[in-house]
Amino acid sequence: MKDYNFKNSIIVSCQASEEEPLYGTEIMKKLALAALIGGAKGIRTNAPENVKAIKEVVNLPVIGIFKSHADKNSAFITVRKEEIRQLVEAGADLIAIDCTRRDRPEPLHELFAFTRSNYPNVGIVADIADIEDTRRVLKLRPDFISTTLSGYTEYTKDRPRPDIPLISEIRQITDIPILAEGNYYTPQQVREAILEGAYAVVVGTAITRPQIITKRFVNAISDLYRKDFTAVGIDIGGTWIRGVKISRYGKIVKKFKKTNPGHPEKIVSSVIDMIETLRDESTTHVGIATAGRVDTQSGIVIYATDNIKGWTGVNLRQIVGEKTGIFPLIDNDVNCAAYAQWKQTKEDPLMLIAIGTGVGGGIIVDGNILRGHQSMGGEVGHIVFPGNSKSCSCGKFGCIETMISGKVMRNDLKNLQGEKFKEKLEQFADYVAWLVDVIMHTIAPERIYLGGVAPKYGNTFLHMIRYALKKLSNLEYSPDIVTFTTLDEFAGALGAALLSLSQIPKD
Repeated sequence: MKDYNFKNSIIVSCQASEEEPLYGTEIMKKLALAALIGGAKGIRTNAPENVKAIKEVVNLPVIGIFKSHADKNSAFITVRKEEIRQLVEAGADLIAIDCTRRDRPEPLHELFAFTRSNYPNVGIVADIADIEDTRRVLKLRPDFISTTLSGYTEYTKDRPRPDIPLISEIRQITDIPILAEGNYYTPQQVREAILEGAYAVVVGTAITRPQIITKRFVNAISDLYRKDFTAVGIDIGGTWIRGVKISRYGKIVKKFKKTNPGHPEKIVSSVIDMIETLRDESTTHVGIATAGRVDTQSGIVIYATDNIKGWTGVNLRQIVGEKTGIFPLIDNDVNCAAYAQWKQTKEDPLMLIAIGTGVGGGIIVDGNILRGHQSMGGEVGHIVFPGNSKSCSCGKFGCIETMISGKVMRNDLKNLQGEKFKEKLEQFADYVAWLVDVIMHTIAPERIYLGGVAPKYGNTFLHMIRYALKKLSNLEYSPDIVTFTTLDEFAGALGAALLSLSQIPKD
């Protein structure tokens, strides 16, 4: 294979269709020159006239293509021998050919044979959409395989964008160099593609289409269209439902709470009533925090313990959205509370442990909630404590929340006084310190906050936890690594409202 000198580099795709403002050979020349100055090692461009113009100003390998959109369900990138001839005569160093398994005007093997027999020094790039396309084209031995069309065929419309996993799939079946192309928008994605095994990465729209780049930024604030706007946050706990309305700056301007009625339909009805009570004409966003694990994309509660019976499977986003006209963000209650704490203090990583009906955890890393696979991140209440055999509402035995939940603490302490009360509280402090130590050795947060009922037991309880932690752990850190949350019982509702404002609308 000819050395095109663009291994582990960026190739910039300089293209514009007739209806776009940058259409024209002079502008393509300038885009290519800008790419060269920026450090690109190759250019990909459409149409012979652009190939010729670009070759006049940059001494970089040029991948030429000839787009034809006569039928969106057919192959459309360089699909005729005449197109190949025009591109090569214009100066293209490589020709990209649509190698998807769609209808085409001329057989694929004839295009390869025509190029090889007439232009032996010109490289061939096989634009494919998936691994099956790759297998089919291997016998033709292209010089490069490009992932250009992943996501653009009917059979790949559900593939990830960019399709970084496809790189490793291809690498496992061939040694032909891979060009990663299609929907690369960030430097991190480019880096990941190279590390995954891409020979080079082709970046187009993110660099050369300012109208689309602008649109991405505009879309990020398209829901913030009012001169002023507010958000409502709801927190569905095992005992209480709490709600707040906040200003755009996160200040609570109204709040309300009511007892959780316990039945799923009644809970949803209570949530809708609370939203209607709190909202006004300035309210544009709603966030809902709920106990249980949540699919944040669909808004479905994918798992909840019997702390709220029958809650698993409830589609909060759809039901509430249809009733209120605002489709809410849905997340776990402790995740939301942790996010509210992070917004206030900006400590990172940060964890909040909520001791309430159960024991939940919310983890913030780089300003983002760590949800983990199937939203199981932060479920620290279900870590098994050594020697504990108590049955948990989750179905397991030995979970730490069976030993330090708000209900357990209240029942075990209510009839105790003096020294016996102190001894029992110290025992609870030991359990909490054990959990904190596990977390410290797992994610090493800058600060761990305790919420729920924990602050109600005062600084005495906090000092007991810190003392127990010091005895338990050999880590060297400030004794105030664990402290009480600075937020009140409305933290979950506040965090839900803040999260609803922070989310970028989907395109």
